[in-house]
Amino acid sequence: MARRPLEQRTVTYGSVGGTQAVDLLQYPPKGYRALEVRGRVGHGDARWEHAVEQLLTGGVYRGAGLAVRIIPAAGEQDAAHYLPVSYDETGQPVGAAALEVPDDEFAPSGERYVRPGDTVIVGPALGKRMFYPIPGRVVLREEGPDRVLYAVGTLPGHPLSGEESFLLEREADGGIWLTVRSFARAAGPGWALANPALGVARRRIAQRFLRALSAPIPGAGPLPSQRLAVEGSASGASQAEPAAAPDESAVEATDGTPAIAPAERDVDPQDS
Repeated sequence: MARRPLEQRTVTYGSVGGTQAVDLLQYPPKGYRALEVRGRVGHGDARWEHAVEQLLTGGVYRGAGLAVRIIPAAGEQDAAHYLPVSYDETGQPVGAAALEVPDDEFAPSGERYVRPGDTVIVGPALGKRMFYPIPGRVVLREEGPDRVLYAVGTLPGHPLSGEESFLLEREADGGIWLTVRSFARAAGPGWALANPALGVARRRIAQRFLRALSAPIPGAGPLPSQRLAVEGSASGASQAEPAAAPDESAVEATDGTPAIAPAERDVDPQDS
C-alpha cells in the first residue's frame, strides 16, 4: 500500500496539547521527559512585533541555525478550530458547537503565519539542501494582545515522539519573555540509545530559540541607551577605531535581568 504524503499523516503521540498542562513538569505523560526553558528576549513594542513575526513565520528556527519549510494544511478540515458549545453564567447553552476555519494571515514582510494543521519541517542544511528533515505538525495556536502561543507535535520520521510549545508574553513593564515547553521520548527502539544525546540537544536548541528572538532587529536604529554607550566609548577611543554598538538584547535588560534568564527546568519522570 502506498504511503500517505507527510502532510496527511497523523502525529506520533497521544497527549495532543499536553504542553499546556499546568503540572507538566511534575506529571508529564507516562514515559516522557518534560523540559521548560524560559528567558527574557527584549522590551518594547518594536521587539514585540519582531518576536511575534519571527515566531509565527518560522524565523525562530532560522535564527537557531536550522532550515525550515512549511507545508500549509492540506484542507479546510485540517486547519479548522473546534469551537465547543458555549454556556451563559447560569449554565444554559447559548451557542452550538462549530468548526471555524481561519483565514490565512501574513506578516508585514509578506510571510504567511503558521496555523493549526500546517506541517513544519526543520533540520540542518547546507545551502538549499536539508540534510536531515525533522517533521512536525502545528497542533495549537492562540493569540491575544500580550500573548502568542503555538505548539508543534512530532510526525513519523522525527527522532522523538512528543510536543513542543512556544509561548511569547509581554508583561506590564514592557518586558517580553519566551517560554519553550516540551515533553518527549525516543520515537522507537532504534533511537533509545541516543536518549541522553537527544535530551541535551532539546535543551540547547531551546536556548537557541531564546537567543534568536533576542538578536538585534534587522534595520532597527540603536536605542537611546546604545547611542549613549557608543558616544561615551567614542570620546575615549581613537578615531581610526570607532566603537561598535553594543548588542541590543544586552542593553534592553536595564532592570538587571539578563537577556536569557536562568529559568530552566528539566524533569525526568523516573526521578519522581
